[in-house]
Amino acid sequence: MSNPKVSVIMAVYNVEAFIDEAATSVLAQDHSNLELVISDDGSTDGTLALAEEIQRRDPRRVKVLHEDANRGKAAAANRALSAAEGELLAWLDGDDQMLPGKLSAQVAVLERRPEAVGCCHDAEVFDSESGRVLGSFSSLYNGRPLREGGVELWFDPTYRSLPSATMFRASACPPHGLDTRLRRANDWLFDIEVFRRGTCAVIPEILVRYRRHADQMTTDRLRTEWFEEGLSVMDIVESRYPELRARARTSRAALLLGEARRLARAGRRREALGCVADAMRAGGVLGLARVAGHMLRAARQRRGAAATDIPAHRPAALG
Repeated sequence: MSNPKVSVIMAVYNVEAFIDEAATSVLAQDHSNLELVISDDGSTDGTLALAEEIQRRDPRRVKVLHEDANRGKAAAANRALSAAEGELLAWLDGDDQMLPGKLSAQVAVLERRPEAVGCCHDAEVFDSESGRVLGSFSSLYNGRPLREGGVELWFDPTYRSLPSATMFRASACPPHGLDTRLRRANDWLFDIEVFRRGTCAVIPEILVRYRRHADQMTTDRLRTEWFEEGLSVMDIVESRYPELRARARTSRAALLLGEARRLARAGRRREALGCVADAMRAGGVLGLARVAGHMLRAARQRRGAAATDIPAHRPAALG
């Protein structure tokens, strides 16, 4: 078996409390041929100084890039993508943690599966403040186990993936990288562009820890931003990839239906009805009914999982 180089990309901003732990979890991996590319996006705390200290401790395997001004996560990630030398690329948010054996497990799958352009696995979700384990990512966010597939997964309104759990081939990376015009949904468009090229293989194990912060709780403003950017993603997909137009229209209908539900709950019935009408035009009556059914079933599954989920695997403590 070959020993492909893996570039782990961390695009970071103001994560001084977590970056050392995240980087240590990468450098402790048992896959021998790796590099860690840390791209600091103009942090105003001690993140850059800590990143440079990590580089001094392991200069052979760590690269640090930085900007004087904050230009957004997409721009920081693109700098790292340009500097990465690996045949395989893996994301890690600066406050998440890899578990032992993560990279070697993903490399092994991609070595066995040449038709797969990427690989993902499950994650343990924990509360940042208390350290309490909340459950597995697949149960809390999808209500069911991860499943293997192609680009259709990223048009399923009931399916979510975690960047820190994803590895992909550098050859599948779109030449323009992430779209810097998008602030919230750039990773969604990026995944569509990667996995339109092939399969996403799945490892059912928990191989990363995902930190959930109190400030990640979704506000109405953030929901509106996600909704608007989601529509923009579908516009871009329709424009660039004609073969994905039908899927993009279904996803647009799902986004509009979700926004209609939010508006109705807020008492804005006239606007909600307008979104339902737009959703019907995008997906058709039958398409809209299918989308609504999928969304309701997934919501029930997520509620049940959130109340009962206990991870089958408790990871060993990270050193």
